[in-house]
Amino acid sequence: MGQVVIEIPGYVIKREIGAGGMATVHLATQTSLEREVALKVMSPALAADPTFSKRFLQEARMLASLAHPNIVAVYDVGVTPNQLHYFSMQYLPGGDLAGRVRRGIEERDLVIAVAGVARALGYAHQRGYVHRDVAPGNILYDANNNPVLTDFGIALAAASGSRITSAGFSVGTSHYMSPEQARGGDVDARSDIYSLGVLTYFGLTGRPPYDGADGFAVAYAHVFEPVPRLPPDKAHWQPLIDRALSKDPKDRFDDTEQFLEGLAAAVPQYATLFRDDAPPSSAPAPAPRPATTTSVMSMPPARPAGSDVPTKVPRSTPEPATVARAKATSTPKPAVDGKPKSPLLRWWPVLIVVVGVGLIAFAMLARRPVPRPAPVTQSPAPATTPAPVPPTATPSPPSEAPAVANNTSPPAETSPSTPATTAPSTTPPSAPTAMDAVEASDAKAAGADAVQLDDLPTVVDPVMESIRLAKIDFAAQRLTNPAGSNALERLQLALKLDPKNKQARQGVVDIAKRYIEYAEKNRASNDLAAYDKYLKQALDVGKNAPDDTEVPKAVALSRQSAAAPFVAQGKAAAAAGDKAAATAAYQKAQQLDPDNDAVKEGLKFVATIGEPGFAFRDKMGDGQGPELVILDARMAMAKHDVTRGEFRRFWNAVGKSQFPEGSISCRDRESVFRSSKKRSWENPDVAQDDTHPVVCVSWEEAASYAQWLSKQTGKHYRLMTAAEFDNVVRKAPTGACKSNLADASFNKKYDTRDGADCDDGYAGTSPVGHFGGVAGGIADIDGNVRTWVGACGNGSAAEVGSRCRDFLVKGRSWLSQPGKESPTFSDTYGADVSLNTVGFRVVRDLEK
Repeated sequence: MGQVVIEIPGYVIKREIGAGGMATVHLATQTSLEREVALKVMSPALAADPTFSKRFLQEARMLASLAHPNIVAVYDVGVTPNQLHYFSMQYLPGGDLAGRVRRGIEERDLVIAVAGVARALGYAHQRGYVHRDVAPGNILYDANNNPVLTDFGIALAAASGSRITSAGFSVGTSHYMSPEQARGGDVDARSDIYSLGVLTYFGLTGRPPYDGADGFAVAYAHVFEPVPRLPPDKAHWQPLIDRALSKDPKDRFDDTEQFLEGLAAAVPQYATLFRDDAPPSSAPAPAPRPATTTSVMSMPPARPAGSDVPTKVPRSTPEPATVARAKATSTPKPAVDGKPKSPLLRWWPVLIVVVGVGLIAFAMLARRPVPRPAPVTQSPAPATTPAPVPPTATPSPPSEAPAVANNTSPPAETSPSTPATTAPSTTPPSAPTAMDAVEASDAKAAGADAVQLDDLPTVVDPVMESIRLAKIDFAAQRLTNPAGSNALERLQLALKLDPKNKQARQGVVDIAKRYIEYAEKNRASNDLAAYDKYLKQALDVGKNAPDDTEVPKAVALSRQSAAAPFVAQGKAAAAAGDKAAATAAYQKAQQLDPDNDAVKEGLKFVATIGEPGFAFRDKMGDGQGPELVILDARMAMAKHDVTRGEFRRFWNAVGKSQFPEGSISCRDRESVFRSSKKRSWENPDVAQDDTHPVVCVSWEEAASYAQWLSKQTGKHYRLMTAAEFDNVVRKAPTGACKSNLADASFNKKYDTRDGADCDDGYAGTSPVGHFGGVAGGIADIDGNVRTWVGACGNGSAAEVGSRCRDFLVKGRSWLSQPGKESPTFSDTYGADVSLNTVGFRVVRDLEK
């Protein structure tokens, strides 16, 4: 297709002087005022898009509202007959700051430029605007050598918080961005001050303070790298640079007035150039440098296609400093053909803007909807005709790449423009990448004043770009490998830039969960080593989201679930006294869940199996036998006397048939005069329940219980020997009411004074285990009831069927008076005698 011919009533277009992805700029003459203007016309391909139209008009209206000698002036806003938005503005033929720095700018001229930009920014900030793209390519010079701030296309209305650019992207020129701008965060006036500091550094050194292979690397440097040092001959500028380039906005200059104070402190000899209250400097002012007369917001004619030769432009003589200062503090008078305008013509721009706004409103009301135009591609112009260079779109990765986090959506993506190739330059420009739109001044660094106009220089937010790449790696199973190209490393970088980013944190959690899934699959296949490895990797990954509790909980739950069957096996084996089986089960559980408290307790318990002090029960029938405590390698003793409840199981099973009711008399309080065959273990004339020790049983009944217990458990139970009793009872605690002996309750019950003054609350027997025991938990060995032992009255061993005239009892009971009997007291009773003060306790022989 041929080049689109643009006709705008009231303007005579001379030539195209710049082109970008959003608009073209033409040098034109406004016929009504006979003045040269820069005419910015929106690209036909974007005109039908409301978003771009809104952005284009926003810049025009914003500039129209800002009347300042250091801000480019807008004269007219309108729509062409072809429905293309345009606005005309001040023509700036003096080139840009980038070109002057490349050619070698003197310190005095740099001060004038920096101070002018600072005043322009201060004026915009007071009206609620943040420029967000303060770069050398956007500082142009008018015919009077006055620096003018241009390109408000991405400015932010700070007061309202309105933002046309998409969320998740940082906008601006990468080398001049503040750290918060590089992160895609909120910006305010201090962000522009940071960029002004970078601009100053560039003017002093000829290069920006941070550089890198791409926009991503540059953004990273702005956030993390220290402020570079100036060469020794520029060291007096360092305090200004350090404060302006502070990483934290709170540490920067609060406003441009403070910046100008810092500038005056850095170069006091030039303070009179921008401060009325500055003392006169005795230092001689450097000779003024000539300024170029071309290059504009406008930008001069583009070089012929294929030409690498810069366009040479004549230079003009700048105004004296006093004139420049006067212009900086007063409203400039428009000129026609370089001649001052009469006072009546001063108001023409205002009237034209008012009329233009009215025409726009009328045109918008009268305009009918038009079909969306197809993108227009301009064919290359002849070598002698300048033509816009169309931007090259960089392809974006597929948006359908699976997300790392299920509850997050992929961030918005853009395809930044890539500038046309230019001749090599000694000053390294920002490298064009898919993550960084190249600033216009970088193209100028090729050595030509004519460049493409990039209306919306945009850098992809490094945080969102890292997350996007992490999603791609996650979908490809590149979770933590290979090094340098995996999802975790990308998310680590995103979190370093923005520690509170929810998408990045969720991405880390999802990687950890994927490793938990791998672990579960290996557990199912019984590969416990791989199971453990993947769970450890999940925890290592989860540490990158330090406040997250989801991953540790999921890992803990998985380990507990895996260990549970082995914990159950260990408990069962330990309860059966099978030390080897219990140890093996618990060790397997520990391999699966090293921090499991039940496993730790289980292994601790298993270590005591078979050792003195170990307590256990033997299984018998549908229940368990008495609780035993190992005393030594050959014998375990019951922790307490046999209870009424335990004896009842024996009695109901075999006892009542072996010992007919009334065959044995039971003595009350050991008196032969209070002996009765009507008294029995179920009715001993002592208040009891099934937790009390059984009494009123004969030696033969006690020995028969032990024999029955042996048959039920398959282990050898018996009555203890006298020596075994004495060895244990000597270790029992002694003292008033530390054993169940006669006391105040006994005295009250039986109307006597034989008992002790202390009161344990029991006149007769107490529940077993009520009083303190010896090491291992042997309870009530002293007091409560005397104990039948496996011996005849003469001390010889006795067992079931032994024909002894009498049998031996040991110890003290609830009837014993403190001080009258010792804990090892012995007595004998006939084979047909039982007492309500005598019970029994069993022991079990241990297998070797």
